[in-house]
Amino acid sequence: MRFTRPDQPFTTARRRAVPLALAAIAAHASTRAATITCPPTVIETPFVSSLLAGWEVDVRAGRRTLSDATIQRSRGSDRGGVAPDATRLSGRQETATWTLSPGEGSVYWVACSYGGTSALLLQKVPDTARRCTATYEVLQTGHHLNVRPVECE
Repeated sequence: MRFTRPDQPFTTARRRAVPLALAAIAAHASTRAATITCPPTVIETPFVSSLLAGWEVDVRAGRRTLSDATIQRSRGSDRGGVAPDATRLSGRQETATWTLSPGEGSVYWVACSYGGTSALLLQKVPDTARRCTATYEVLQTGHHLNVRPVECE
């Protein structure tokens, strides 16, 4: 079977439609939700850069387990935690929601914290996001367990 191209106008229309379809996909992707998953564990190797005469260092290296996921905002070199706008407790599950208002040079981050260390892992929240939600189980002690991925939209 031999294919011919008697329908030249259809081919031209198809060529015009492709960029429009790609633009629609790109617009949808920019508003699509972002899921940011904190690594469940990190391996930490502490380091002490200054040591006074007569002192020894005893550092505890090891595996640290994810204990929380929060939102931080930075402006230039200043970074700090942002309190959630709302928290909801249902049984042992807590959901925290942050409303983001980018602008004035603000950048938002998901901050993953781990037990036994002050180190944080940070991942930038997409500039298009206007709200992020974190969900976790709450122990009787108030500590978080089973931190789920942070959803930003």
